[in-house]
Amino acid sequence: MTLAFTVFLPVIILAPQKFAICFSIGCFMILGSFAALKGLKEHVRHMISKDRLPFTGAYVGSTLLTLWAAMIAHS
Repeated sequence: MTLAFTVFLPVIILAPQKFAICFSIGCFMILGSFAALKGLKEHVRHMISKDRLPFTGAYVGSTLLTLWAAMIAHS
């Protein structure tokens, strides 16, 4: 996340894909760090609980679509 904001945010007009890739990978790293702290099973159980499932799906889905758009579709 720091790399995305310090290096690629100033040049977001010239290289938005690099910012999007760094930001999305940073988001997944943060999710992974919470899973490491809480335990993978407990973290996944917490994320897919009934009241959090729509938000988890939207967050993970939008982050994956951002990676797809930046890396595959080049848009």
